[in-house]
Amino acid sequence: MPLLPDRLIAGPVELLRWREKFVDDLLAATVASYAELHEWMPWASTIPTKAALREVVDAGYASFEADQEWQYLFREVETGEVVGGGGLHKRVGPDGLEIGYWVRSDRTGCGYATAGAGALTDAAFRSLPKLQFLEITMDKANHASAQIPRKLGFRLDREVSRDIVTPGHTGRGLVWMLNRSTWESSRLI
Repeated sequence: MPLLPDRLIAGPVELLRWREKFVDDLLAATVASYAELHEWMPWASTIPTKAALREVVDAGYASFEADQEWQYLFREVETGEVVGGGGLHKRVGPDGLEIGYWVRSDRTGCGYATAGAGALTDAAFRSLPKLQFLEITMDKANHASAQIPRKLGFRLDREVSRDIVTPGHTGRGLVWMLNRSTWESSRLI
């Protein structure tokens, strides 16, 4: 049984574990947002085919089962539409995880990325007792994305050089960090 729940509630959105039945909805959200996703997300170098996305979702399902990574779609509570996605990734060492997220272009500015990333933060620290820190990384030029970790209590930890792998990348990245003790302290207030 996976360590994280299949469903997380996050105010205006619910986060649902990737499943094959969501492939069409994920594809529609990705296609609708392709121009913006292509600017920032390496995985959006091309518009995925349905077959390719199904393979990615199936692999994500298996990673969730194996407690390697946890991928969720964001579904708008009011309409039931898929409006983005996010996940927890083992990219930052044995004691930490990286949070990634995206929101469909016609739903930016609604607080969905903040709500989703906040739900991922809380679920990770609650469900993974050995987890010591979370990171959120983005290109320095992605000003909209940089608002989210700030709102969630992450602190800017460092600026790093990074490869330019998308049209929007500048070669400079921002790494935001939240450690367990800071997260726990914020829950006591």
